[in-house]
Amino acid sequence: MIDYSRFIKLALLLCACAAQPAAAQTLLRVATPGALTGALPIYLGAKRGVFQRYGLTVEVIATRNEQMNMQALMSDSVQFLTSSSTGLFYLGKQGLDAVGIASWNNASPYSVGSRIKIKDIRELKGRKIASSGAGGRAEAFINFMLTKAGLNPKTDVQILPLSGGSPVRLAAVVSGNLDATLISSLQGRHAEKLGLTVLPIPLEYIWGINVTRRSYMAKNRDTVKNYLRGFADSVRLMMNDKESTLNVMSQVLKIDDRDSLEYSYRIMKADARPDLFPTEEAIVNVLKTMVYEDPAFGQIPPYKYFDLSLIQELKGESK
Repeated sequence: MIDYSRFIKLALLLCACAAQPAAAQTLLRVATPGALTGALPIYLGAKRGVFQRYGLTVEVIATRNEQMNMQALMSDSVQFLTSSSTGLFYLGKQGLDAVGIASWNNASPYSVGSRIKIKDIRELKGRKIASSGAGGRAEAFINFMLTKAGLNPKTDVQILPLSGGSPVRLAAVVSGNLDATLISSLQGRHAEKLGLTVLPIPLEYIWGINVTRRSYMAKNRDTVKNYLRGFADSVRLMMNDKESTLNVMSQVLKIDDRDSLEYSYRIMKADARPDLFPTEEAIVNVLKTMVYEDPAFGQIPPYKYFDLSLIQELKGESK
């Protein structure tokens, strides 16, 4: 009598083997607040299979705001996050289990959009500047920017809070009710098309910081290192493959205007750092803006909440 059970078991085994991928992939989730600008290289690398070369499947998850972003990391819902410039320092100052491991861009995230044709920040003296409101990161940056230019934020200008986000502030400036506002550096072409003068702010200031938990890094050092390998390759891909990057930018930023996309791409390419190293000056400038909220941030050593050992290892391996 034929033992069909052996054939059934063999068939099931063959089906199971056929269903398995050629190599097991580790799933990693990366949270990013709001728009995916800071996570753009990661999103591009995930779309193009860059991380898969290192045994990783990376999923980028957009959260509603920075607070939700940080909660996702602390609750172990994600393994990494791309933080705003200030997010890591809030977590670190609270003594939470967070560590900065890389930053792909150390340039200023802001430009000034003004209805007045200005060539220098000092020409804003006596003018009205739209802000996101007291205590916000944009207002802290305005205070720092003006002070650095030799202006007193309290007496030399009027800083007026406007809720509703960047579109509302831009509209107020275009209408002539206010004179200037901060805009994302990537919004420059859009602001120019609205008739504004755009003045870039030449300042080292990290954004797109990558953060994980110290405990996760200690237990999964090889995985984190492979993630950074894929991250670095993704930055290089962004710099060298313009069309693929523009396609991804159009999808994630929801911009169809080719001219505006190319403007944004040129800025990102010029400022991109495939070595993923955050400079000391860029970190210090972030902490200086945070001093306006809490003077204690000014006493924090620049690299206190970072562990750059893995990107240093990768740098050594590339020699």
